[in-house]
Parts: sequence; C-alpha cells; structure tokens
Amino acid sequence: MKPLVNYGYETDDEIVKRHRHRELSTWISHLDAMINEADQLAKIIVHKIGDKELRNELLDDVNENIHLLNEFYTYRNLLNNVKECDELECDQFYMRHHDHVFEKYMDCVTQYRVVKNKVYQRLLF
Repeated sequence: MKPLVNYGYETDDEIVKRHRHRELSTWISHLDAMINEADQLAKIIVHKIGDKELRNELLDDVNENIHLLNEFYTYRNLLNNVKECDELECDQFYMRHHDHVFEKYMDCVTQYRVVKNKVYQRLLF
C-alpha cells in the first residue's frame, strides 16, 4: 500500500481520501479472512464437537459478516465518487459516515470474537 505521506503535490483532501481507502481495504481484508476462518470453524464444529446450535450461531455470524462486507464494497464505491467539499458540513458528513462504518466493523469483530471463543472453549472441554 502507498504510504500516507504528503508528497507536496497532494491536497489534504487527497491524503484523507487515500487514508480512508487504506482503512477500508484493511477492514474488507479482515472481514474476508474472518468469513473464511468461520467457515473452517463451522467444519470443526460439525466434525469434532457436533453442536448444531453453536454451528448455527457461527453461521448466523458469518451471514452478518457477509452482509457487512457487501456494505463495505458499496461504501468503497461511494468513496471513489466523493468530491472535494467546499463546506465544513460536507467534510463532517463524510467523516461521520466513515466513523459509522468503522463502528460497524468493530461491532462485527467483537461479535465474531465472542462466537469464536465459544468454539475454542468447547474444543478444550
């Protein structure tokens, strides 16, 4: 990825836009990895634990993650079309929206960790 350095020819808006794209790419990559990991954990649950309820909880979480991943792809398209703002309200709108996307990401990660820990606890006992 490109470093977040101002090379003298970029505006502040361009740097912020690049930073948002970098964050979003990281979130998308992480969500994709979580979905793949959850798929493997679901197979472990079926073959080693045999707990359908836990497997269903994990698969429900996977479905939510897939939905969120699709939202992130839509948001990435929005970021590609963002134009420079002339007013503070416009900048604040995009900042709040980006923060909202981040909060959704963090909620998703937190929920997934809870379910993943349940799987690990069941494997250990």
